Amino acid sequence: MINDRNTKINVFIIMINEEVLTEKLKYLITTNAKLKQFDVMKIFIDFEYADQNREKLSAYDIDVEFDYEGALDFDMYTFAHDIQRMSEKLRDVVNEYVISQEGKIVSRENSNCYTTEAMVYHISYEIDTKHVFNLGYKFNYEE
Repeated sequence: MINDRNTKINVFIIMINEEVLTEKLKYLITTNAKLKQFDVMKIFIDFEYADQNREKLSAYDIDVEFDYEGALDFDMYTFAHDIQRMSEKLRDVVNEYVISQEGKIVSRENSNCYTTEAMVYHISYEIDTKHVFNLGYKFNYEE
């Protein structure tokens, strides 16, 4: 609040609450992913801002570590194709709800947000035993 002799002006800077957004989005992703054969173990979200006051996003990243419960063929060529389909399936999950530039969670259809193809950070795979992946997606905004 700024006080001048006869003037009172309330100044509020509304910063995006990363902690609340992160927890809500983690819950939505984990719940929706479980229905599509993804057992989510960790989610990391990183925010990039368009301004110094942290009131508007320019982009954000979501990294998801998960155990995939769907079928993967161990033949090299089929395996690569299965991973591509799996990453597209997960992209559909993380795209269902997105963060608007103003820091609100909205459905993908009601946003100007789009995502990149998956970036593969880590694969820990053993036939019929372990299917742990770490994939990342970058979300940008159309102007």
